Amino acid sequence: MGNNQPELLAPAGKWETMESAVQNGADAVYLGGKRFNMRLLRPDFNFSDEQIRDAVSYCHEHGVRLYITVNNLYYQSELDELAEYLGILEKAGVDALIVQDLAVVQLAGELGLRVPLHASVQMNVANLEGAQLLENMGFTRVILSKDLSQQEILEISRGTSLGLEYFVHGDLCISHAGQCYMSSFLFGESGNRGRCRKPCRWAYVMDPEVDDYPGKHYFLAHKDLCLVTHLGDLIEAGVTSFKVEGRMREPEYVGFLVRCYRQALDAWLRGDGLETARHMEEELQRRRVRDFSTGSLFGTPGAESIGYSGEREPHFPTHPVQLRPLTVEECPVLEPPTRTDGLRLTVKTGDIQAFQKALNQGVDTLVIGGDNFHQIEAGWSSKSLQQAVELGKKNDTSVVLELPRIVSQRDLPRVQRLLALPGLQDLPAVMVNDLGTWRMVRELGLPVWAGYGLNITNARALQLAAEMGAKLVTLSRELKLAQLEAVLQVTNMDVEVVVHGPLCGMVSDYCAVGSTRGCQRSQVDGLGCREGEFYLLDEYGQKFRILTDQQCRSHIFYPHDLCLFGYLPLFADLGVHSVRIEGQYYDQEVLMRLIEIFRSAIQEMGQWNAGESFSQLLELFPGGLTDNPLRFEEAGLRD
Repeated sequence: MGNNQPELLAPAGKWETMESAVQNGADAVYLGGKRFNMRLLRPDFNFSDEQIRDAVSYCHEHGVRLYITVNNLYYQSELDELAEYLGILEKAGVDALIVQDLAVVQLAGELGLRVPLHASVQMNVANLEGAQLLENMGFTRVILSKDLSQQEILEISRGTSLGLEYFVHGDLCISHAGQCYMSSFLFGESGNRGRCRKPCRWAYVMDPEVDDYPGKHYFLAHKDLCLVTHLGDLIEAGVTSFKVEGRMREPEYVGFLVRCYRQALDAWLRGDGLETARHMEEELQRRRVRDFSTGSLFGTPGAESIGYSGEREPHFPTHPVQLRPLTVEECPVLEPPTRTDGLRLTVKTGDIQAFQKALNQGVDTLVIGGDNFHQIEAGWSSKSLQQAVELGKKNDTSVVLELPRIVSQRDLPRVQRLLALPGLQDLPAVMVNDLGTWRMVRELGLPVWAGYGLNITNARALQLAAEMGAKLVTLSRELKLAQLEAVLQVTNMDVEVVVHGPLCGMVSDYCAVGSTRGCQRSQVDGLGCREGEFYLLDEYGQKFRILTDQQCRSHIFYPHDLCLFGYLPLFADLGVHSVRIEGQYYDQEVLMRLIEIFRSAIQEMGQWNAGESFSQLLELFPGGLTDNPLRFEEAGLRD
């Protein structure tokens, strides 16, 4: 555990807010510049470069540390300006940078920066292995996932000397941090780039309806976090920095929050905190925006953590949009590629039966494993995974094991069992979607395939991934076409693009189905999500499918499946190593037909003619297909 004195960390979006935080007892303040941070929808907030220099002086004069958020994901076109900005921040004397993108780590090393790096909550570090990897990379602090329990935090603190930061108050996203792409899919505005349009705060209808929640309800609207009466629990768990959310709040309110938490934290450190904390909680309750919850600190959030009625939900100026699926006429009209070899086809399969069918379909790589879903009868077991590994070796087919999308501290034993499967040493790679499993795979001497959950969007991050042992990288699913092209034009790394499959927009520990149906998680027969298919319907009746995985996490999907079939010639010319079909959600008949269409197109790339094949795809998916977010223009250039 880090030996730092407990720190109260306050937000600031304006100069007056920073002053209020300092004057009311903050030990440190975090704020963002006018560029490169996660709060960019309000141009009247954030600090200019000159204001940052002045803020450093002001804070240091008052014995307060100042941290700067450089916590977006960055596009290739932004990297030169980003490098310049990092130099400005170092020269200004800021006390730390809060970062998400691996490119910042790579640039900081190349520039010889000495400013400490703190891993943003957007990195979704939820296990000890991830913290240890960051420590080895030179980070001094990690802002832990908000989805961790007190026990999980304690286990992490016992295995690392990193400072551990944890949110104690403020807004809570329903999705795992860094893993919510729904705003990108709907609007082309990425929450990972500070432009979230908050579809989790809309009203939906559950389909089929629930007796206790008929009609429209705010099924994804998490109550606000308030841990003022549990600071002692966090101190015992090893937390060293107590973070208050709210960079868009006004000065007086931030000062009020800081004052309450200052008094409570000081009382806890004196050993008589409970009475003071309860008094502060009463004060906070009187001025709350939403109702409060304890988040994930004492277990997985359920119905008690959601503001279903929306009565206290503040107004946010976005609303559902009527989505338009692709038509035949919208399939890109591209010339045959100049490069007609090298594009490989990867297919992810959902069970051993689909795997066996796909073995003889001319697929270059078959992906097994990942998450099983309660609503889909088939799935992977240890026995069937081992069978697939053996069949792949026997048939001389490349097989890659994918580890689960989300791996919290409590999930590590399951991952360890997967990595103990016989025959893994013979696989070309193991696919990972978080830093912790990356470290676990690398420690075993196995090649790493970096999945799209790692949110890699630029060549600098690709370079660091290669230095960390990645053999291949699946690029972020949030990239638009121009940004995808920019990366591919400057990298020699083998990269993959997902070209077909359902678009998972959110992953949440909160089970939207079970929480509204009185689910008994301890009894398999009592799982409400096994009763059929479930959807959230927006005001246009558009269906956002809900699937519940083996850990009872909700995976919420965009209404239409992704299809980038028309872009295959472009991907071939740009040197994409492989294109992937996310086939684990489809029945065997649909998947085999899908493989046939894509395989034939790749094999006959020199005589490219997309129209007929694309018509067949539209017939295969009558629910509609989309090429979002690839086709969206850059944020700020659209109406």
